[in-house]
Amino acid sequence: MPEQFALCVVFHVRPEHVDEFASRVGDNIAETHKDAGVVFFKYHKVAGEPTWILYEIWESERHSDLHRQKPDVREFFAQSSRLLAREPEIYRLEPSM
Repeated sequence: MPEQFALCVVFHVRPEHVDEFASRVGDNIAETHKDAGVVFFKYHKVAGEPTWILYEIWESERHSDLHRQKPDVREFFAQSSRLLAREPEIYRLEPSM
C-alpha cells in the first residue's frame, strides 16, 4: 500500500487582506472536501497574527497533484501575490515513526 502524501503550507497574509483571505479559505475548504483522495484538509489561524497554516493529507501524491490542477485551486494561488505578504512556505511532510 503506498504511503499517504502530506503537506504543510504557511500563508503570511497582508493585514489589509485578512477578511478576503479568510473568505477564500472557507471556499477552498468546501471545494477540497469534494476531491477524491483527500484524507485531511484543515486550516488554522495563528493566534494574534495574520498567518494561516494549512495541513493536508492525501491518499497519494497523485491525488494532491490533481487537486492543485483544479481551476478553483489555481485561482486561489493566482491571488496569492496580492493577498500575501510573501510566498507561501510549503513543507512536504514524512512520517516520523
